Amino acid sequence: MKTHLWTGFAALFAPVAALAAGAQLSIQQVQATQNKWPHVRAYVNVIGASGSPIQGLSQDLFRVYEGGTSDSSKVEKVDSLEAAQTGASIVIVVQASGAMMGIQDDIKKAVSAFVNGLGEKDQVAVVDYGETAEIVAPFSEEKGEVAGKAAKITFTGRSFLLYDGLAQAIQLYAAAASPGKGGAPTLLPAPKAIIVISDGRDNGSATDVEKVISDASKRRIPIHAVAHSELDQDSLPNLEMISRRTGGTYRPAPNVDDINKSLTVIKDFINKMYVIQWKTRLDHDGKDHKVEIAMENEGSSTSLKSSILVRTPNFIDWLTIGIVAAVILLVVVGGIAIYVLTRPKPPPTRFCPACKRAQMPEWEVCLFCLKSAKARLIMQKGTGPKGKTWPLVGKVVSLGSGPENSIRILDGAVSGKHAGVAIDGNKFEIVDLGSKNGVLVNGKKTPRRFLRNGDVITLGMTELKFESAIAASDDEAEE
Repeated sequence: MKTHLWTGFAALFAPVAALAAGAQLSIQQVQATQNKWPHVRAYVNVIGASGSPIQGLSQDLFRVYEGGTSDSSKVEKVDSLEAAQTGASIVIVVQASGAMMGIQDDIKKAVSAFVNGLGEKDQVAVVDYGETAEIVAPFSEEKGEVAGKAAKITFTGRSFLLYDGLAQAIQLYAAAASPGKGGAPTLLPAPKAIIVISDGRDNGSATDVEKVISDASKRRIPIHAVAHSELDQDSLPNLEMISRRTGGTYRPAPNVDDINKSLTVIKDFINKMYVIQWKTRLDHDGKDHKVEIAMENEGSSTSLKSSILVRTPNFIDWLTIGIVAAVILLVVVGGIAIYVLTRPKPPPTRFCPACKRAQMPEWEVCLFCLKSAKARLIMQKGTGPKGKTWPLVGKVVSLGSGPENSIRILDGAVSGKHAGVAIDGNKFEIVDLGSKNGVLVNGKKTPRRFLRNGDVITLGMTELKFESAIAASDDEAEE
């Protein structure tokens, strides 16, 4: 009898005990709609230190704090996503390059099994990538149709544009929300997830990995990774980094059979998300409000919290119509006042980018710097006017497309911080700062070298001529 009693207590308090092991709470989405008002839903992940979802947490543990208040709003219901049966919107991204050709049948079977095993209200799409990123199947509730299209993927791509594939998956969500002129938004289930099956390599995507992570994070789309490589394992950590930074889970699949197992684990991860419903006390004013969801164990110091900005629907109750009529005049006056306070102001004073002293028009430097500089760079070819001149003064002159550079070059092939010219007396040394396309001096790619009078520097599609009154010696100018 005592054994059974102890087992019951252990089962009851096991989820709470798991919190002490380093759990994390994250809010994926909050639904606040006019037709459900004032009832609001949040989709929340509670993950243990092992990366697995913590299940069985009771409604009494959750608190919802709105608009900075210290009193919790009334939590009405807490379910798992699976129990709530609200569905999820999922995009599967498959690496369809020749590197995966040997296991293409296993990947297709695993994807088909995953798709066919989804719930009735789930919507799923499939994207593949090789030499290009393509939509294999758009969002649909017809699981069999999506699985059939996924089974026709050909694994012949000579390239592996991973980041373009993930960007295409994110774009599917953006297109559903804003389909463009004449189209109606697609009502996708609020919980979102991207699942990528890949070896982590990318050999030239037009999309940068940081943009993928930024866009996924802004839309709160976790990227879950199933990592398998038929070659080396060097690029797999790239997938782990993407998953970690977007709130997804990383599942290594060293063996082919592990791909199917990993997809099953990820599906369980999604299904065990908590759906928390509460009665809101926020105003339905169309503005952003801070909502904090916490898990607090009464009598314990254990607490997990996460916050999100929620835009409430903007609608007017019939009781407020009279008030609106009374304040129209105030709104007009306020609008005039806002216009007066926010009307366009004259452009800010500009100063010489070299010496920071003389007021100059845009893209120019002061006459003092032009005359006193021992060397300068002159635009020969590029997006700026030919003959445009920059004096080389100070200790270091940075070149790149970013606004923080001493010499800003608006060239799409130029990195944010592309190169720098180090100045030491009469010596001028150009250094590649880790740019994507490199630095060429007189047509030859070089990481660094001392410049000589007349050298032509190529950054991306831009050519700059180096002119100096004092040329460096031949020994200094050698690479």
